[in-house]
Amino acid sequence: DKFIERGGIYDWKTKKSFPEKLTLSGYVGSGKTTLGKLLAKKLQYNFISIGNRTREFAGNKGMTIVEFQKYCLANPEMDKQLDQDFSKVCNSSENLVIDYRLGFKFIKNSYHIFLRISETAAIERLKTANRAKESYDTINQRNESFKNQFLNSYGVDYTMPKNYDLVIDVERFNNAEEIIEHILHEIG
Repeated sequence: DKFIERGGIYDWKTKKSFPEKLTLSGYVGSGKTTLGKLLAKKLQYNFISIGNRTREFAGNKGMTIVEFQKYCLANPEMDKQLDQDFSKVCNSSENLVIDYRLGFKFIKNSYHIFLRISETAAIERLKTANRAKESYDTINQRNESFKNQFLNSYGVDYTMPKNYDLVIDVERFNNAEEIIEHILHEIG
C-alpha cells in the first residue's frame, strides 16, 4: 500500500536503517504486551505500554478498564491528554518498543505494526494469561470501544491496514518467538 501511495516509486538513494522505535497496535488479546516485552528484550530496547499506564490511571479513579474507556468516549479531552503525555515520553526517547494502538498517529521515526486476532482466539489467550474476567462480550465491547473512542477523539480508525508498515495475523504462528522472527525478517 505504501509503495502504491508513492506512485510505485522506490527511492533507491535512501539507506534502510533499523528503526529506533517500533509500535505495536492491535486488537484486545493479540499479544501486544507479550510480544512487545520479548521484542524489546531481543533488541535490547526499552518497553513501554499505554495500556499499563491507562489501567493504572483507571484503577486510581476506581474504574475498570472498560468503565474508563466509556468515560474517555464521553470525555475526549481526557483521552487526548493521556495520548499527549504518553506520546511526549515516547517521542523524546530512542530504542523503544511501544505498545500503543495510536502509535501510527503520534510516534515519529517509528516502524508501525498491527496485530490481528479473532475474538475466539483472543479469549483463549487471555484465559491463559490469567485475565479470566475477559469474555467474548468484554473483548468485543473493548475492541468496539477503542475503535469508537479513537474515531470520536481523532477521526481515525486504528484497525485500517494502511496505517501500518506491517500487519500480522498472529494466529498463523505457533508461538511468540515465531512472530518476533517474522517481524525482524520483515524489518530486515
